[in-house]
Amino acid sequence: MRIRILQIPYDSGQRAARMGRGPMYLTDNGLLERLRARGHDVDIELIETAEPFPSEIKVTFDLQRRLADRVRATIVSGAFPLVLSGNCNCAVGAIAGIDPLHTGLIWLDAHGEFNTPETTIGGFLDGMGLAIATGRCWREMASRLPGFRPVPDDHIILIGGRDFDPLEIRELQRTGITLVPPLLAREWGVPGAMVPALASLRDRVTDIYVHIDLDVLDRDEATANMWATGGGLTVAEVDEMLHLVRERFAVRGVGLGSYDPDADRNHRALRAALRFIETACDPSSRPAAR
Repeated sequence: MRIRILQIPYDSGQRAARMGRGPMYLTDNGLLERLRARGHDVDIELIETAEPFPSEIKVTFDLQRRLADRVRATIVSGAFPLVLSGNCNCAVGAIAGIDPLHTGLIWLDAHGEFNTPETTIGGFLDGMGLAIATGRCWREMASRLPGFRPVPDDHIILIGGRDFDPLEIRELQRTGITLVPPLLAREWGVPGAMVPALASLRDRVTDIYVHIDLDVLDRDEATANMWATGGGLTVAEVDEMLHLVRERFAVRGVGLGSYDPDADRNHRALRAALRFIETACDPSSRPAAR
């Protein structure tokens, strides 16, 4: 299939710093070759801000706005959007460009990304991506994104979360978001943990956007960024989960973020990222019957 890689090389409003280096590093270190070896027609589009002064909030939402436009244009052209970003909150722009009311969201992450300005401890805007996507904060800024509507809670599965702020997890547990923690996969196996959640989601949507933060992996498996933590999933478990998703849903787009090459000293995270993208972008899987 035709894949358009949309690169957003920013971290916290800064270009090509820390995790902002990840998108280019992936395409320069094997991603293009692996996708083309699978028969895909691949092109790259760089998305950058035109803001003259890099204020984090303004730049973040400007990039999301531009991404929403380019994801929509990519789909209209018949290509498949693969979003490589420094921060996870780019998923807000990506799903706005698809259809936030009728597209499910599979979010793989060690963190909830469900803080708001009122609950955050660290003040990290990128820790609010899922809260923004569901309309819980930054509503005025998000409303300016073309196509944005809050994603319904029961259209979301958060996989691999284990490192939450106290108020963040309290708020998450009050929602209709389905949580699949690593312990569940460990106790029941990947199919036992995933199939019931996916079956329930399939009753509501048939299309999916998949977002992958590489710190969903256990830090002994790979260290993708400075927030890597223990108790996470293995590469094999994440890959199996992606296969299960592709078998059951029409994947409309894939995003991968929060990869800092400087944290990945043994290249394990790089190899994992290439494997996950290859699996998530595999068109050979077809949605199973209801």
